[in-house]
Amino acid sequence: MIAVALAVSLVASTCPATDSRSELLSLHETTRQAHLRGDGALIAGTISDQLLLAENGGIRTQSNAEVGQFFTGYFSRVRYREWRDVSPPVVTISPDGEMAWMAVGVEAKYARADKPAEGEKSFKSSWIATYKRDKCAWRMTGIASDIVE
Repeated sequence: MIAVALAVSLVASTCPATDSRSELLSLHETTRQAHLRGDGALIAGTISDQLLLAENGGIRTQSNAEVGQFFTGYFSRVRYREWRDVSPPVVTISPDGEMAWMAVGVEAKYARADKPAEGEKSFKSSWIATYKRDKCAWRMTGIASDIVE
């Protein structure tokens, strides 16, 4: 039993000490940049192998590749002009530093690249996302979101 506890302790300590809150906020900034640049692969880089989504009254999973494909297709149809926080994200990290959640609210402005005559549109969105440390890096594992246009 002591050997198992020691092995778990050694594995957990292989990650360097970091500021998890800053790392998670950096992932959020990466997501913002991905929207402004139209880069689906950049978003996929923040996602775990599988993402659990709770939206529109349903629950489903998407692979990392599916998330990347979705955003690549989406960004081929829209161009964001603005994507900003309406208030600072709320970040909570588990006592063992292995899991976290973040609550976010943003306002965004975009135009449809495939329908420019529609002009600029805007929306507000909020979500709570869960994160897990994977090989010493934070990755999003789940998200429950809402959008108001």
